[in-house]
Amino acid sequence: MLFESTTKQLKRYTKSVWGKTMSPEDKQFAVIGLGRFGMSLCQELSERGAQVLAIDLDETCVRKAADVATQAVVADCSNEATISELKLDDYDLVMVSIGEDVNASILTTLLLKEAGVKTVWVKAKDTSHSKILSKIGADKIIRPERDMGIRIARNMLDKRVFEFSELGSGISLAEVVVTAKNMGRKISEHPCGSHKETQVLALKRGPEVRKDPDPSTELQVGDILIITGPEKILNDTLRKL
Repeated sequence: MLFESTTKQLKRYTKSVWGKTMSPEDKQFAVIGLGRFGMSLCQELSERGAQVLAIDLDETCVRKAADVATQAVVADCSNEATISELKLDDYDLVMVSIGEDVNASILTTLLLKEAGVKTVWVKAKDTSHSKILSKIGADKIIRPERDMGIRIARNMLDKRVFEFSELGSGISLAEVVVTAKNMGRKISEHPCGSHKETQVLALKRGPEVRKDPDPSTELQVGDILIITGPEKILNDTLRKL
């Protein structure tokens, strides 16, 4: 279906087909690009109670996203007028998950930053794409296949490291499983809890999560420590477990 202008297209879709009201109290996210990655984001965010605006040029993808997102719109966000019409600068975070069209991804990211969007995360196709996104101000660059590969490799190499994530600015977060070697030790005596530059954010014991746990807490086999710190120091500490 064709419309006379971008503005009319947006109004037609948001009001007559997917016109749900977004609550200002809730976190609001926009996802641009509804491939497998973008669609998964929409579904997970929505299931966790967030307000989600799903955007794509493909009407079929938008119709699918309408089943899970708060709103779904057929629109071209590499167009400055579209970004203004959708008021994307009001959103807490905009995720650009455009697939193969690198030029559209770059232009959309640039326009979002110029429009004053608070936080822009972008899915990158490769290293070159990532470098350009970094130069134009993307707040976080994600390479799903590479990132997943790194996580799986870490887990294959060391079963004690349940999860490892880079948070940016040289800081990382890890989930470390307590083994028999550290059973009965206090958190403050665990290598990750005793280093002055790493911090234990939480202790997971079965279904229970203790935030900012007491350093004197004795560890049990199977406990999971959630730790953050400088990536190099965290990596060095994990290797010594």
